[in-house]
Amino acid sequence: MIKFLYILLACVVIGGLSAPSSNSTYRSALLENRVWKVQLPHNKQCVMEMKSRNYGRRSVLSYDRKRTEPFYSYSLCKDTVKVSESGKKLVIRDLTDITLALQCLPDTLTVGICPVRCVTDNSLQEQRENENRLDSTWRADSSWNFGTLDISGKPIKDLSSIEQPRWAKWDYDLEKYFTSQMVYPEHLLEKNQAGYAVVIFSIDTLGLPRGINILSSKHKDFAKEVVRLTKALPHCLPCRDKDGKRMECLYTVYVPFLPQPYRDRVKADSIAEERKKHMFIDMESGPVFQYGRPRAAQDYITRRLKYDPTLLGDKQQVKGVYSMRIDSYGEVCGPKVLRSCGMEDWDNQVLEVIRKMPRWTPAILFFGKGKYLESEFAITISFKRNRTLIAHTTEKDIEAGVPVCFLNEQGDTIVPYGKYKFCQTDTIRSIGFVYENKKDARVVCIDNQGKELFYVFKCDNGPDHIREGLFRIMDDNGLVGFSDSLGNVVIKPQFKFAFHFEGGKSKVTFTGEENAIFDGEHHEWVSDKWQYINKNGEFIQ
Repeated sequence: MIKFLYILLACVVIGGLSAPSSNSTYRSALLENRVWKVQLPHNKQCVMEMKSRNYGRRSVLSYDRKRTEPFYSYSLCKDTVKVSESGKKLVIRDLTDITLALQCLPDTLTVGICPVRCVTDNSLQEQRENENRLDSTWRADSSWNFGTLDISGKPIKDLSSIEQPRWAKWDYDLEKYFTSQMVYPEHLLEKNQAGYAVVIFSIDTLGLPRGINILSSKHKDFAKEVVRLTKALPHCLPCRDKDGKRMECLYTVYVPFLPQPYRDRVKADSIAEERKKHMFIDMESGPVFQYGRPRAAQDYITRRLKYDPTLLGDKQQVKGVYSMRIDSYGEVCGPKVLRSCGMEDWDNQVLEVIRKMPRWTPAILFFGKGKYLESEFAITISFKRNRTLIAHTTEKDIEAGVPVCFLNEQGDTIVPYGKYKFCQTDTIRSIGFVYENKKDARVVCIDNQGKELFYVFKCDNGPDHIREGLFRIMDDNGLVGFSDSLGNVVIKPQFKFAFHFEGGKSKVTFTGEENAIFDGEHHEWVSDKWQYINKNGEFIQ
């Protein structure tokens, strides 16, 4: 069991401080359940250093103004200071808990012997500050900051090599679960007693808690409440090894018990509960595939299909609708054909791809403790005559600086790997944007056959945004024109500078220069002959 050392130091009385009376001065001491003010004689300097370990004996050395060696030693038992040599007892009045934390320790001390009386300061500000200091002191203890451990109890040094347990509502931060669901022991709340409990438990391959043990706790009732909450945990997405296989692990949580944040939470909960009575909001989220990117599931399936588009006959495309079940662990099962595309072989291909899909993030119910749900998901897959290009890479993710290739839906390579540095568009249905694989790379617009159409004007370190149906393009000489969203050149490149369209017109010029402005990152266009054009490229007033 971890042992803790707590120190009380009644601060040195400093001359010139205001006093409530002629013979005493109040100084703050740090105590677990309250902010205590120590009343000391005004005409003496007094310091007591008390080392605590579960109400055990502690030694205190005292000095007067004339002597430089100790002449008394003390022990503290609950609310009584005992002078060892004389047997005299000095009662600390109203002191109900002596678990203390270090406040300060001067370099030089002049100490007198006197009784010490403690009075409480229960202001909310002092309470909050005190609780925060205590929480910081307790939380700093590294002896229980294990994180996720393997089942043998050894910390996992490289957490990137595993998937850590993840709860529906609390994600990876389980401390929030405990602090939001706890019921503070009433008798400890009345005394404003702060504390903590540290729990360790195993998470089995079903994501359920097992083998719950308390490593340390400031009070048995704190420990009891944490055990109750741990048993009530909903299942999580269990720990997985580098191969994605479920594995049992150990998990540790530090749970703070702080009276003032608890009271704030109870008040906020009551307000939220009252608001819920007047709200009609579905607090359930559906399953999510690959971070919720639009069409992520369709694209995943489509890029793995191989079919002969000539079988479409005179049709441009056919569609099929398919369903799957996403269980509460995000695993896919039970794919079905809801509406056939008309080709049994194509339908079977879709079902096979669905069976082998990676895990989803399951549906989540956010009420209460939050939990993962099983759900049904329907998806529409299109089989098209016109080709769609899909970016692929050997890297983990398609991101800046990663070389790509583009394949069509049949798996044929249309754009070879490494031709372009990276892509701005990972799925090209009509046009897409890629970057040249060279220094000072330009943005290139390509169609769904892999044909380069033109260069694209850069805006905010990426391709120009479409405004009013048009975006800016460039030729080999850097002259600017405009294209529509399908890649048709509407106004051929001819301008030195051109602004995007706004209100049906664009500000352009045939001459001018580009100057850097004060921040060194942006530039401005300077010209003495600006004109306006419409979307047909005609000059207007």
